[in-house]
Amino acid sequence: MEQKCLLLWVLCFITVPHSHTIKIGISHSYNTTASTTQTTPTTMEIPGTTAATEPGSSMSPLPELATSTPSNTFPPRPQPKPSATDAPKSSTTPAETVAATDTADAQPLNATETPKIATNFPDDSFYFCSCDLRSEMCDLNCCCDRDCPTETRQVFSCLKVLAPPQLLSRLEDFQYNHGLPTCQINDGWLCVFRSNTKPAKMKPLIENFDASQYQKWPDPLAAYETEDTVAQASSSLYKLGEPLQLWHPDSKQWTTFDLPMAYESAQCQLKQPMRHLQPMVSHCLMRDQTHLQESVWALLNLTASHQLLPKPRDLEEQVVEALSIQICQKLDSGGMLCPEPGNDTQWDLPVESLELQLLHNFTNILEAKLLIKEAAAEYDDMEPLWLHFAVTFSTANESLAKPSSGPLGYLAGAPVILSRLLPQNTSEDRQLLSYFHAGNDRQDYHWLPLFSRKPRSSNCQRKLDEEQVLRFGVDLARQCLLQQAALSSALQENANHTEFCQSLQAEIWKKLLPHNCSSLEEMNQVFVSQLGRPQPDRWIPIQLHFEERAHDMPPPVQGFYDEVQQSLSCRNMFLSVSYEFHVADLALFAGRVPHQRVLQHARVVLGQRHDLEFDGSEQLVELPLGVSAMFYNLEKSRPNQGPTVLAHRIIMATMMLLLWLSL
Repeated sequence: MEQKCLLLWVLCFITVPHSHTIKIGISHSYNTTASTTQTTPTTMEIPGTTAATEPGSSMSPLPELATSTPSNTFPPRPQPKPSATDAPKSSTTPAETVAATDTADAQPLNATETPKIATNFPDDSFYFCSCDLRSEMCDLNCCCDRDCPTETRQVFSCLKVLAPPQLLSRLEDFQYNHGLPTCQINDGWLCVFRSNTKPAKMKPLIENFDASQYQKWPDPLAAYETEDTVAQASSSLYKLGEPLQLWHPDSKQWTTFDLPMAYESAQCQLKQPMRHLQPMVSHCLMRDQTHLQESVWALLNLTASHQLLPKPRDLEEQVVEALSIQICQKLDSGGMLCPEPGNDTQWDLPVESLELQLLHNFTNILEAKLLIKEAAAEYDDMEPLWLHFAVTFSTANESLAKPSSGPLGYLAGAPVILSRLLPQNTSEDRQLLSYFHAGNDRQDYHWLPLFSRKPRSSNCQRKLDEEQVLRFGVDLARQCLLQQAALSSALQENANHTEFCQSLQAEIWKKLLPHNCSSLEEMNQVFVSQLGRPQPDRWIPIQLHFEERAHDMPPPVQGFYDEVQQSLSCRNMFLSVSYEFHVADLALFAGRVPHQRVLQHARVVLGQRHDLEFDGSEQLVELPLGVSAMFYNLEKSRPNQGPTVLAHRIIMATMMLLLWLSL
């Protein structure tokens, strides 16, 4: 399996288009004392790296962590005998992994201890809510969320929270996990032939079956039906899923706020009302530019003549308080440009998307903005023309909420959460994680971003958003091309060639390593959360692994200039890394919360060292970069090829016997 993964990795690199302006080779050990003065390699330090690692492929799993074996397992499993030549492995418990120390000195690269992390947090009692997915934020319709204020119960539909699944009288547990298997599973020298368990009682057949007490699929067309607005009772707050209302001051009438929607067609021929606390997205195919401009003007005219009601219309109220929808331009940088109220201007520029942002406090709408994003300047008449609509809801303090990826353990596909150690003012200060101790005015990025390819090209780009991040349990492998500008300034005899190669390697690390990491030394400041809802004492370091020198740091980057060939060579360059994670399915809170996905180990494996040779006559060069990620389950055994080999030998012997009998 390891050889197949390695072959697949090599084939992926072959498929990346390489530029003819650069030569890439595998780095070897050079004796450069005669030609240049070699800089003494400095030992870079990072916490949490094991003292001895076994050499293997970069895509191979990590050595298994120490786990406890039940003492009542029968028959006893054979334990592997330790080899006499193996290096002693350090066994650390999770408590020792997160144990803090008062020293503030930099940790060595192969250290096994984690720097001290302050745990001055309130000692919460047992708390678990299966629908509480965001820390310090109220989750919609989650009535057990302790972050939700009391008045939200008037808005939410408080459904009964399902209890966590309990492993009671499961047939799989009896057949596989309780020592003796049944003879149906394994007809061996000792198995359970018959059970004395009483047969289950058969329930009598129901002649008149009534499905009203069971869950059913909702009507897919219920959202498109026109509701009877007259029969609705007045209320002082919006209920979850209740249509939003627009108020017309001139006619003293109100109507629902509808959004164009497509149904069984790419063209939006229907309209669907916007509903409270329910985001919406709609993609409409336009016939031409005129059709697109008419759709934009129709929505702008609606927002200009109507106002948004912050709460449902009460017929007994004489004075109606409504909100004006502010028109803003959404910039490419993520910000917005909002003109002053009263400056009504007609939008004549091509539009790509319209987004309605609603600020709320769960019960009422506080503010409404319509963001218009201008379309790109270059437009191909042969491509289809789309107009995108979106409705988003946010609270006033949502930007200050810390990210989380599950109620306790990680949810499948949720982003992996990272954090960095805050800088210390003095050596006596405790090392603190930015996830818990960063100020509210400081916006930190707590995910592992992954590069992607730019549209219609293979060039690398890295965006700091939630879309292009590493997600829990998702294995991936990506490649892209890093463009490097002209090297005329570096291709001079008196230039500092080593400094140029080091700056180039720093640019590569910015694409491969976590955010704000431009060197391997900075990796000792990065920690990954073991849980989807981070806890102060459940963080582990990302260990660094270099297969050529398991106990040492990689050789330093060096630059050499060849006067005859007019070329620059950068040696010991890294163009790829691989992230490896060990995960386990554990029961937390003394077994009261089972089946929680927890990270047990994390490391980054450096790829092959390369020597790069740049031609001085070229104005632009491209470097192929690669990154991969693998998640290994500790509970699944490694693939065993013993039975496969035995079956192959039996088949070959049978074929030889048949051939001998036929002669």
